[in-house]
Amino acid sequence: MNVTRFHHVSVNTNDAPLGDMVTFYRDVLGLGDEARPDIPGVPGHWHAVGDLQLHLVGAPSRGPGIDPTGQHYCVAVEDLDAAIAELTERGIPYVRGVQGEHNVQIWITDPAGNTIELQQETRGT
Repeated sequence: MNVTRFHHVSVNTNDAPLGDMVTFYRDVLGLGDEARPDIPGVPGHWHAVGDLQLHLVGAPSRGPGIDPTGQHYCVAVEDLDAAIAELTERGIPYVRGVQGEHNVQIWITDPAGNTIELQQETRGT
């Protein structure tokens, strides 16, 4: 598997109102706003951090295990299908998801239980 870069970091709002979180990151840290696709049942907001993103998820973490809506970081990979094949070969479980029409992503956990999202590299395409 070839990871090419960090793509985004995702944080949960937990009990804080989403609007308060957006205001904090926009006004206190000066982050710009990013377009966010409709993700049914998962409120949120995306901010720009240079050419990367901070994703606010309007929900608490689900707890242990692979948690696509929990705290995680995302890395871009050159070939997501190849990454899935490698994970399958190694016996590493994953959860698959789709945002919008074409953005496929998967989530795994590291040995400490931290969730990591993998997405196909899209820069330059």
